[in-house]
Amino acid sequence: MHDEQLIQELHTKANRLRNHCFTQFCTFEQGHAGGTMSVVDIVAALYLHHIKFDPQNVDWPERDRVIMSKAHCCEAIYAALVELGVYPEETLGTYYCYGSPFQGHADRWCTPGIDYSGGSLGQGLSFAAGLALAEKLKMQLEPPARGETFLPRYILRYAPTYRTYCIVGDGELHEGQIWEAAMFAHKFKLDNLVCIVDYNKWSLDGPTNDVMPIEPLVDKWKSFGWWVKEIDGHDMRQIVDSLDMADRLYGDNQPKCIIAHTVKGFGVSNWESLHMHLGRGEEMMKGVREGREKYGDL
Repeated sequence: MHDEQLIQELHTKANRLRNHCFTQFCTFEQGHAGGTMSVVDIVAALYLHHIKFDPQNVDWPERDRVIMSKAHCCEAIYAALVELGVYPEETLGTYYCYGSPFQGHADRWCTPGIDYSGGSLGQGLSFAAGLALAEKLKMQLEPPARGETFLPRYILRYAPTYRTYCIVGDGELHEGQIWEAAMFAHKFKLDNLVCIVDYNKWSLDGPTNDVMPIEPLVDKWKSFGWWVKEIDGHDMRQIVDSLDMADRLYGDNQPKCIIAHTVKGFGVSNWESLHMHLGRGEEMMKGVREGREKYGDL
């Protein structure tokens, strides 16, 4: 169980990430506001509490991997990297600028601290499954030292060197490649893989389930052999509890799926009402002003 002080600290940090996102959106009065705001709480829980990550050594081989498959929402991860001190706060004001490490889509080659270069949707879970399988193979080839124990190796349960977390949008679930990756993860028993679905109910073309129904979503993931947990993606306690539960279940040979019910544009009224995808101009800046007033200088 997580104490109330930790939960409140993470709430405050998540709001700081929102402010960092507002700063990025001001650079050219544009950005992927809707999907970024829906995933901020999840990103805050991962980067600022849950995962193994060394801000002084972002390529640390034993770090947990975070794959932002909906890579246009990288503003949230940029905000987390600034909060962790990987980049100075002034870097936020270079978002989308030529030569900046903070580009419009996640790019691991120009942004140390990012694990995945993305653009086309639906591909991140395949990449994440590959990382998870690589960790499994490495553990087989180079198992941890057993120390002094009388237990036979086949009943010992070693912690993984790293876990892989993949954040996908609900619109991405229209892509067949997602379900191919889901089958792959089940076949290879990737219990070190956690997929987090940002289920904000809206995709670029409209309501997700109108464009192409994805329900019954829980039963669908279960039918592919995954452990599944539904949560409120804006309830920090539910987020961190579900992440911990997924970790504790390591060894059950099942990949994990956390379906996080969220609101597109969360926390900013006009972004929520517009189900905003890529915001530009006055509608973007109206939301930034409201957000700054609501969340203040934290």
